[in-house]
Amino acid sequence: MTNLEQAGMDEIYPGEKEKANMANHNDATDNETNINEQDLSGFANVYMIELLYKEKPQLSKQALYEKMQQYTGEVQLPEEKVTPANSEDSLAVWETNKDKPDESESGVILFFHMNHMVPFQEGPLPAQTCIMTSERAPQVESYESALQQAWHWTEAREAVAGCSHSLLLTDFCARGLDYKERLQLITGALRALLETAPCEAVYFRASDKIVQPQVYLEAINAGQRLYGAMNVRFYNVEGRDSGRDEMLIDTCGLAALGVSDVQCHFYDMEPNEVASLVGDIAYYIFEQGDVIRDGETVGSEELRWLCEHQHALAAPPRYVLDLNPGPEHYAGIQHHDQEGGTE
Repeated sequence: MTNLEQAGMDEIYPGEKEKANMANHNDATDNETNINEQDLSGFANVYMIELLYKEKPQLSKQALYEKMQQYTGEVQLPEEKVTPANSEDSLAVWETNKDKPDESESGVILFFHMNHMVPFQEGPLPAQTCIMTSERAPQVESYESALQQAWHWTEAREAVAGCSHSLLLTDFCARGLDYKERLQLITGALRALLETAPCEAVYFRASDKIVQPQVYLEAINAGQRLYGAMNVRFYNVEGRDSGRDEMLIDTCGLAALGVSDVQCHFYDMEPNEVASLVGDIAYYIFEQGDVIRDGETVGSEELRWLCEHQHALAAPPRYVLDLNPGPEHYAGIQHHDQEGGTE
């Protein structure tokens, strides 16, 4: 399990809410994104996924277009008016590099998704997805925090080390979509891209999770909508001299979509059991929304876990639902009584 000090958190300390030192968070953006991509809530204005390749990927625009239609519905050119769904007048692909129309990998490929309209003050506009190439080879150290948590894929480090090219898939003007629809859109676009240009590894920036492409596709086909988009992470907590086995288990990825992640900071409990509950609560929040209020409890009749929304202990900065398993095992601090939460 990862040492929490290595994860950018030198100590855990109580305050108005429990907070963590997040200054050393491993930001894998490589200066390709603006620092304002995420606010302190953890919400991602632009959702980003990297595809890593051993060789330079070759994209067929026709095949990619057909896959996008299959998985995301009708797509349109940005400069065109909306046309009927059965129109085949043109490919719904726009490239910034107009001088090289047969080399889509050298520029930006943009899709307007007409089945995913976003309300704006001026009127509804279609959400977009973009595919961009990176001019720099992937560096293993850029994915270190994800690789430390890659319990699900033991060969992940080797796979990343063998890659020399990458594509970046993002959404655009999609932050106004319902969070489930937004994930559905980027998932469909990723499926289209993976089936058009298979890669060696997929990295979800929002969840800091790296996954094996074929396993990802199998999971999505099996209905595991959060595979890749949510990461359940394990940390050993050191430096507090508690003399007990102190751990933190959290999820990462939900806050980027607009609902709370989940965390539990605890002593002397079986980590797999805690991870199972944390994951279950996270799936519940994704399905039902942020319906659990401060001071309410979750769990079984034998063991009730008290809940409170807090800032995350481990990077990145985001909102989480903190779980308190009781005074015998809880290593954190909650303030729901002072803040008027429900008993």
